[in-house]
Amino acid sequence: MTKAGKKSKFSVVRFLGCVVLPLIAGALFGVAGAYFLRDSLINSIESESLASVDIEYGHPITLDCFFTEIPPNTKFITNIDLIDTGMLASYDIAIDCGGHVVHSILNVVDRTAPTATAVPVDLYAGNVPEPSTLVKDIFDLTEVTCAYNDGEPKLDEGGDFEIGVRLTDANGNFSVVNVPFHIKKDTEAPEIRGAHDFDIMVGSESVTYSEGLEVVDNYCAKPILTIDNSQVDLEHVGNYPVTFTATDDVGNSTSVTIKVHVISIDTAIMSDAETQAYVEEAYRMAEEILDEIIWYEDTDVEKAMKIFYWVHNHISFMLSTPQYDNWAVAAINTLTKRYSSCYGAWAVCKAMLDVCGIDNICVVRDVSNSYENFHYWCLVYLNGEWYHCDAQKYFNGVAPSGYFCFMMTDREIYNAPTNHRFVEDEYPERSTTSVQSYINVYNGSVSSSFPYID
Repeated sequence: MTKAGKKSKFSVVRFLGCVVLPLIAGALFGVAGAYFLRDSLINSIESESLASVDIEYGHPITLDCFFTEIPPNTKFITNIDLIDTGMLASYDIAIDCGGHVVHSILNVVDRTAPTATAVPVDLYAGNVPEPSTLVKDIFDLTEVTCAYNDGEPKLDEGGDFEIGVRLTDANGNFSVVNVPFHIKKDTEAPEIRGAHDFDIMVGSESVTYSEGLEVVDNYCAKPILTIDNSQVDLEHVGNYPVTFTATDDVGNSTSVTIKVHVISIDTAIMSDAETQAYVEEAYRMAEEILDEIIWYEDTDVEKAMKIFYWVHNHISFMLSTPQYDNWAVAAINTLTKRYSSCYGAWAVCKAMLDVCGIDNICVVRDVSNSYENFHYWCLVYLNGEWYHCDAQKYFNGVAPSGYFCFMMTDREIYNAPTNHRFVEDEYPERSTTSVQSYINVYNGSVSSSFPYID
């Protein structure tokens, strides 16, 4: 019995030492290992998560934004669907990493500069366009302002170059777009073509002043043409200036002034566009004579005297010889044949006066209360006033042979040989100042003491 009892006691001790204690120790080591592994995992998660994250304005929120490597079983705790990344703000984001919660600060930021496409520029020197017109297709999620990168440029000279336009968004991000510029320096005024003097009947209701005119410019496609006809009086016979002014789109302008001859119904109508060639030929023939008799330093009074003196001495009188429907044709025929009635003599005087730039009007005898034929002579604007001039020869005993009328007042022309009565209110106001003592029609001279008006 004793022997058997000792054997049983020894077995329990051995069991406790060999089995139970190792199990307890193993469990303790297992628990300790589990805590160690968990701590290691937590440390790994913490090291892989980012405490603060910046994402671009409008960028989607994903887990990879918050970790260098996403841990297993990771999901958002914070409802990210409620976060508007279109607003610049900061948010606290909670994330479950397999039972471990980490927090990160999410910052929505804007660091992207605007983009745009350059619009090439082709304009005149001096014009500085708005910077916003120099770019297109601007892209940014905020409002963008445009400005010249180096300040407003000086575009005074022509040439080809680039100018930077700075695009800046609401958050201060900017980019620079280089815009190609082609600058044209336009200093040349438009050209007015086809302007010429013309006649119109007294009492006409309207005039198309711009008919036949053409305005051209080296750059501007459509220069602006203005017409100043404010001095034209269609109710009274006279020569009236009309000024055409053409202006391009940078302000260069040119002006041309013509004369509108308002004539009486008895005066030959000036040629229209179809017979303009006759006018040019009449002026050409008149200019050939003027080159021989006119000096550069001559006054208008002296030029007119020489014109009427030449016609008086070189054109013989012959009734009913010229063509009365066109003054230019009559002038050409008279200069060619060297004889004519008063109409042809008047036409030659008109051609020469026109070439010299001296205003003149055809005056027609009033035959309403008489049986006389028409007679034609000139009103000429000399020394600041209108005077009667008639190159016709008169030998009827009232005046000496070789006499003609030059720079006469109404009273003087009425007292001259033949009938010079006319409808006075159809013509501009005439001078009442006599200058007959200063002129000599017999030798075609003007006194050096002639009372010129400054």
